[in-house]
Amino acid sequence: MANDNEAGLVAYLKANRAFMAPVVEQAVGLLGLKGRHRILDVGTGGGGGLVALARAAGAQARVLGVDRNESALALAVRHAEEEGVLGQVHTEAADLLQVAARAAGGDRFDAIWASDVIWPGNVDDPAAAVARLAGALSPGGVLALFTSNYYSSTFLPGHARLERQLMTASELDWGIPADGSHHYARHVHWMTAAGLRDVRLDVLPRTAFPADADPAVRPYLENAVWPQLLAGARARGKEAGMTEEDIARAEALLTPGHPEYVADEPGYYMIHPTLLVTGRR
Repeated sequence: MANDNEAGLVAYLKANRAFMAPVVEQAVGLLGLKGRHRILDVGTGGGGGLVALARAAGAQARVLGVDRNESALALAVRHAEEEGVLGQVHTEAADLLQVAARAAGGDRFDAIWASDVIWPGNVDDPAAAVARLAGALSPGGVLALFTSNYYSSTFLPGHARLERQLMTASELDWGIPADGSHHYARHVHWMTAAGLRDVRLDVLPRTAFPADADPAVRPYLENAVWPQLLAGARARGKEAGMTEEDIARAEALLTPGHPEYVADEPGYYMIHPTLLVTGRR
């Protein structure tokens, strides 16, 4: 089972990295990294941000990728090697708060990138985590919180009620708070509370239409999105207001090869309204 879980994680990370690559590169390009030499990528995952940061900052920069998962770090290192930036990066298996605390002691970063990592469940107190990251910045350093904005995305165009139910079931399955100070949509609030200046919000949509025009779309849906939504429906669907018929309908729409498979609809599209929130110390 452990091997199956590990293989599933790697498939998820690769699919997510490939699908998000265009908007990650665009977001990193907004940070103004030229001349910044010490950069931190917290929650490196598959290494998409790690590579984008190294390229944007230039050959003189060094990027530290931190993740608690050794398999994710190995995948990130391989990606950096394949993309020709391995000499600019190094990785560490560690908790982001430990690294931030160490940096705050004197060896601060010129820029910190956190993609889909400051999130209830990953950290106990997201606002406190952002404040810790802000404290790990050099004067004038930039903190960037990037989020795929998953639960605001359109995955099932034309199936609005069912999509809302699936999203709610997924949130329940992950134990995500419905509102309040720990809610996943409060990135701007956390940055402002941390005392950062020039806080800015950019919306960088990742769209897909037609689905088969982009080879990253189906692997992302089938390795990342559909398994999560179906797991939520099976575990917590009834609490989200789903009937047995709703759950069966979701199974049909989200199963590749099924006659009703949603990604095979001629007009199928999807939208990720990804968010980049930046602030400076």
